[in-house]
Amino acid sequence: MARSKNMMSRAFLLVMSISQLALSLSLSSHVPTAAILALSLVPFPLAAADEADATADATADAANAEECTEPGTCSSDDSDTETASTAVDDTSSESQETNNSEEESTESSEPRATTGPTGNRLIFAEELATHIGEGGASPSNPIWLSILGKVYDVTTGEDFYGAEKGGYRFYSGRDASPCFSTGNNTPEGADENLDEWEDKKLIAAYEWSVFYEDHETYQYLGDFAGSKYFDAQGNELDYRKNIVSRSKEAKKIMDEEKERKKAERIKARKERKAENERKAREKANQNKK
Repeated sequence: MARSKNMMSRAFLLVMSISQLALSLSLSSHVPTAAILALSLVPFPLAAADEADATADATADAANAEECTEPGTCSSDDSDTETASTAVDDTSSESQETNNSEEESTESSEPRATTGPTGNRLIFAEELATHIGEGGASPSNPIWLSILGKVYDVTTGEDFYGAEKGGYRFYSGRDASPCFSTGNNTPEGADENLDEWEDKKLIAAYEWSVFYEDHETYQYLGDFAGSKYFDAQGNELDYRKNIVSRSKEAKKIMDEEKERKKAERIKARKERKAENERKAREKANQNKK
């Protein structure tokens, strides 16, 4: 609007100047009246053209202003577009991080299960680790150990598992199942992958688990949840199922082999006895003669 007023002022001044020029020429009588009229009309087309140009410029400015209402649509500097795009990306990233944090917070705030699907008590690593009978074992300061994911109270075996003097104290407060077979009582030994062992090597650990299960004073407490044997909800994992299944089968084969060898020994012993008795009878008969 201001630009249009300026153009009209310029046109008005131009018209006045030409009118004065025409008046001078008329008085001098050197220029025809028609020419004077033509000259006096020239400013009007010029003014109209300038006003049209101003209107076009205003329309373009309005179009540009409307075009830049959305990020990335302005035809100006590319850096502005990149900045807007980056801002959108940053906002999206922050929103994603916030969502992830909320999900993690929700997961971590969920209470742990206390019993498994079979009703067994669930015991986690941090609880197991605190029960080593340090300072003297007692019913209020028990000793726990886990073998193949089954947790037992072995407080009555303080002489073996006590924190101060027990020769097997390494087994307290943890699951060291591989060590029952190898005797490698170290964290590395406890972390060995039983799945990679030969079946025969698994038998010792399995027999020890049966020993604790059948013991007169050691008590079964629950399952080692969140371990390689049971998940956090107390479901038995395929890893343990496979180990136990292979161990049982290997033990069965071993027991059958033992029975076969035992039967052979008994048979051989009977045969030797029978042979010795036969020889004794023959000798007795010869003495009678």
